[in-house]
Amino acid sequence: MSPTLPELDRSATAPLTAQIADHFAAAIEQGQLRAGDRLPPIRELARRCAVTRATVQDAYRQLAERRLVEGTVGRGTVVCAGAVPMASRTAVGNGLPLSPFATAALRRTLEMPGAPTLGAGQRLVANFAELAPDSGRFPVDEWRAAMDAVLLRSGPELLGYGMAANGLPELREAFAARAAVAEPAAPVPEVLVTGGAQQALDLALRAFCAPGDTVVVTDPSYHQMFGLLKAHGLEVAAVPFGRDGLDLDRLQHVLARGGVRLVYLMPTFHNPTGRTLDRAQRERLVEVLAGTEVPVVEDEYQQSLRFRGEPLPTLRSLDPRGLTVTVASASKELFPALRIGWVLGASRVLQPMAAVKRFVDLETSPLLQAALVEFLARGAFDRYLGELRAELARRHAALAGAARESLPAECHVGEADGGYVAWLEMPRAGQADRLTEMASERGVRVVPGRAFDPFDRPSSGVRLSLTRADCDAIRAGVAVLGDCAREIVADPVATPFL
Repeated sequence: MSPTLPELDRSATAPLTAQIADHFAAAIEQGQLRAGDRLPPIRELARRCAVTRATVQDAYRQLAERRLVEGTVGRGTVVCAGAVPMASRTAVGNGLPLSPFATAALRRTLEMPGAPTLGAGQRLVANFAELAPDSGRFPVDEWRAAMDAVLLRSGPELLGYGMAANGLPELREAFAARAAVAEPAAPVPEVLVTGGAQQALDLALRAFCAPGDTVVVTDPSYHQMFGLLKAHGLEVAAVPFGRDGLDLDRLQHVLARGGVRLVYLMPTFHNPTGRTLDRAQRERLVEVLAGTEVPVVEDEYQQSLRFRGEPLPTLRSLDPRGLTVTVASASKELFPALRIGWVLGASRVLQPMAAVKRFVDLETSPLLQAALVEFLARGAFDRYLGELRAELARRHAALAGAARESLPAECHVGEADGGYVAWLEMPRAGQADRLTEMASERGVRVVPGRAFDPFDRPSSGVRLSLTRADCDAIRAGVAVLGDCAREIVADPVATPFL
């Protein structure tokens, strides 16, 4: 049975991927599509709906996650036997009495765009998609030695409840000491240990915001933050973050309107662009905030990965109000399984966050915290960071050289002074989606900029993560991106209006 084509409303707030997925979910619910029926081929549906194949691919992925369809070799995408919608925009949760938080989180999970997967049999040339540290570089032996040492020394206590919601005193002291060395002129901050940086962001929203409040984010911004904001029922005010930095005039205008309860920023090695606010911009930013009582969360999860230039002052150290907190994480510095993050700030700001944390998870693992203390004391943490910075410097240099050699003049790749990511910009909005699609068909995976747009709008940029691509893969991958970009630039009319 052939259902009608989706009628896409490009002015609607719902992303096009969600509109396509919901169209076919409704067709299955209403019996227009039955078990074994085929959905239109991705290429054909993309052409007839005037969207990219990546958009259709994302929609079909959402349907697969709802257990409505599955990819079948030789047949394409078919409706599953006994398909029951797990979620739709009209009845998220399949009739379960979900909370608004869970409903919004589930919707965002189903709608979230990402990098297209490679086709069956497609050789991987370069993976610029995942922002996850290179597992081949993990300090397994040194971490095991630290774990063994603390278990031998204090095993019985560490395997029980530590009853310290704000973290082990030894680890908090170590983080505070490192902050004091980095910024000796600033007051020594208090420390709250969290279950990764993501929990720190969630605690800040729980502590300072209520449903309906507005949170300022950059455009583009860290995409996982969008799901948190939706789940908490918060409104988004986006402030452009471009080649010249943060649009401070726009920020001042947004703050003057009122209703803003929190500002979320990533001033150093910004995700997804890799850009950094210089000192003058940071000082001007603090001036803009000076007349408000709005807390600021500066996400500095990559700050320690600087390999070039002098470190810049944190916004926290520049904020005379004492309302800025700095979030950091060991998950990107060491390895993701180490779910330890921390927040640096004034006691009056951290106290309510710690109180919330106590009733969320009681505490972060005492065993992992103690092992990290030992890892720091042995100097293993700093040795590993030094090696990682050197490798990142090599990879960024390879990227810069490959970009100069392979990309057309109309494209631009920013050169970062540290961190894992860089931003490749095409001349026009929407061309990034086409570049993502074409590159994936030739073995190169990137994440389109619309994944980092607060409103899922077409983007001119793609994020290049260097965590899973060594120097050879970077050069090979950028050569492919250059070929794709030249084709797109030469035929701009072929880029659909997404």
